Amino acid sequence: MSSWLDAEGFEVLQRSTAESAIDAVTSQPFDLLIVDGAFALSGGVRGYGLARFRETPVIVLGDAAAGRACAPLGPQIMFLERPVDRVTFICMVTMALMEARAERRSPRRSVKPIDATVNGVPSHIIDISREGVRLELPRVHRMVTPHFVICVPFLSIGVAVQRVWVRMPRPDQHLEVMWCGGQLCQNSPRAEQGWQRFVETVVPTPSALRA
Repeated sequence: MSSWLDAEGFEVLQRSTAESAIDAVTSQPFDLLIVDGAFALSGGVRGYGLARFRETPVIVLGDAAAGRACAPLGPQIMFLERPVDRVTFICMVTMALMEARAERRSPRRSVKPIDATVNGVPSHIIDISREGVRLELPRVHRMVTPHFVICVPFLSIGVAVQRVWVRMPRPDQHLEVMWCGGQLCQNSPRAEQGWQRFVETVVPTPSALRA
């Protein structure tokens, strides 16, 4: 299944033991967790409850009994019975990620690529809003940290961003870029105001919406 996800351009982190999986889950955020039913029901999901990540969607793989046991664990827990069909699996992953994304507080607009840096790595802003941004980065910058800083050099703007999603190109696309979306977080009022002025300059607000 990891190879299926790789082929679709998803960024995958594998863990083969309960201990290493728990360490990973408790030390960094994930967009989606995929776990074996035996691990999930023996404590991995229930015991650790994803209490720190209650909004994180989880796909549990197992037999029919595991499916019945998953039902009361919460709406973010989904179940897929073995043997797993590739098309069904990828469809469930895609739906889980789409449903988990927070609703945008303001519309995001596509823009002509704007030069920027992400933690010092040359990148491009490709769409933008008052609360978030979507970026195109070099593929060598594979692991985008959960929190990073975007700088727009010619405007001297630097803001902290929390990663929401990462998308890798499919191997058959032979592209040397990847994409990342994020939302502004933990910025000073001055930085927030500077970003909002930048957004309004790049994507002017219609006069009807300013009233």
